[in-house]
Amino acid sequence: MQAIIAERWLLQVRFLCDACRLPTFGLVNPVPRLHSRGFGGIKYVPPRSVPRNGPGLPVVRGEKLMKPTVAIQKPLELTDDLLKLRAWRMPDMVAYQHTPDEWWLTPLDDHLPLLRLNRFGLELLTSMDGKTTVAALQQKYGKWVCGPDGQTGRWHLERWSLPGYSLCYFGTEPPAGDRHEAKWDLLLQQIREGWSGQEGFEGEEHLSEFHLHEITKRDGHFDQIETTVSHLFREPSEALQGLTYGRILAKHLRRLGWWTPKPRSIVEVGGGLGYLARELAGELSPSERLGVRYIFLDMTRPFLESQFALAREVGWHASGAQANAERLPLRDASIDLVIDNENLADMTPVKLTRQEVQSDKGDTALHQEAVEWIRRLRLPLGADMPEEFIFNLGPILFMAELWRVLKPGGRAILIEFGIETGWPAPVKLPGHTEYEVQYTHLRHAARWLGFQEQYFALPQFLVIKPDTRVLCTGAAYAIQRFCEAQGKPFAIRAYTERELSKTLGDMLPKLVGCHYHEISDPAWFGLWDFKVLLLEKPGGAPRPSFSETKGFRWYSQR
Repeated sequence: MQAIIAERWLLQVRFLCDACRLPTFGLVNPVPRLHSRGFGGIKYVPPRSVPRNGPGLPVVRGEKLMKPTVAIQKPLELTDDLLKLRAWRMPDMVAYQHTPDEWWLTPLDDHLPLLRLNRFGLELLTSMDGKTTVAALQQKYGKWVCGPDGQTGRWHLERWSLPGYSLCYFGTEPPAGDRHEAKWDLLLQQIREGWSGQEGFEGEEHLSEFHLHEITKRDGHFDQIETTVSHLFREPSEALQGLTYGRILAKHLRRLGWWTPKPRSIVEVGGGLGYLARELAGELSPSERLGVRYIFLDMTRPFLESQFALAREVGWHASGAQANAERLPLRDASIDLVIDNENLADMTPVKLTRQEVQSDKGDTALHQEAVEWIRRLRLPLGADMPEEFIFNLGPILFMAELWRVLKPGGRAILIEFGIETGWPAPVKLPGHTEYEVQYTHLRHAARWLGFQEQYFALPQFLVIKPDTRVLCTGAAYAIQRFCEAQGKPFAIRAYTERELSKTLGDMLPKLVGCHYHEISDPAWFGLWDFKVLLLEKPGGAPRPSFSETKGFRWYSQR
């Protein structure tokens, strides 16, 4: 999980790099920004080498917000102490040359307007090399107008190190390490804590409240708040052999024999905007879809509306309800197939103590339920159990519900990011916090319930081409803002270089800093931290299987 942790912090910032030219300024190797759980989370580790309210970076606290807000950020006062500090520009960012003498940059906070700089503004930015003091910058650029909007160098120095901008850092040393190994994630962690409003664990009811009450619209949610793997690949992608995530998933389920015989009832839990259901239908023939009921269950009502619309467009006999996956509103033994794609980290977490587990007595009713499940499952928590730890109660309850509602022979596919050793950690996202899934515990529970299970890393299961290079997601966020400012559409997804060129046309040469990663590189999205758990409830009718030799099929029953 460490690779995705580092990336997910750095993905939140579109920074400037060390090799600067444009014409003497250039931006390369951008670290992408991530608002998603799939690629938007950061494992919470309390900063050690950076003061909690380090110089030039006040941590904003306040109400729970979907995104950071401008109103609560005040400009810095350029005091004598602050002027003595050195200035570092953040590494790696995308810039857009709008005119020969005007460049655009994107603040971290999407509520803030684009930064428009002239050549004086670029010189100010490129002078932040870790050697120059804030005082020297103020003396040289403070009175100069640094952009077409009329802001002076002093105006920029008072704002660029704030969390909402995150363009530079003022201090006596970089956050940690040398310039090649600087732990910028420690700095950015403070930003994340300010967005979320709390450190670490945010309570058992936090996630259900977020999905029930705080998500009021569907537009932009999976672009800006919690981008998922399936959202990145909702359109045909060269990285998936020209297919979408949903189509390639359907192909692999068919390969596993899950459409032989076809399921008569499919439940999708937390179906996002409905792209997965749309693409599943596109891969299946009309006869394979005929007579199949497709049921959506989701806590977030605006998402259900989109799910129904897309599913009915492609011919599904669709229905559904607003519901919690930990208490499925379904009859016993009534469902053939359940799809749960990237939802387990949103289910109820419980923060237990060692004392509660060892005494078999929880401090609250919910804690008692968690303790009883641990005892009932005989989970091997080990001698290294910490004084406090997070337990994935919600996924365990969901697993028990799957056992109840699936028919004998019924199946389920569960996909989410998680860990195999250690203890779940908070993953900070704008407005909410999710929690890693402890797959060793979850698989133990599956076997205890009676499921037959298979387990894969997501790239292994989908057979993703590992050497395909795709655009850093942070670059995609920056490009989206540049396009919006010019009234042009631009979708957040996984672009290869050829796909980006086709999408942007003559805009692409004006962008500097578009950097690509191999899709298997943990620095891109951490796909190897996403796992696939396949479950089958024993007791179904024997299924015909066959082997093929020289064009002849030899059938057997199993």
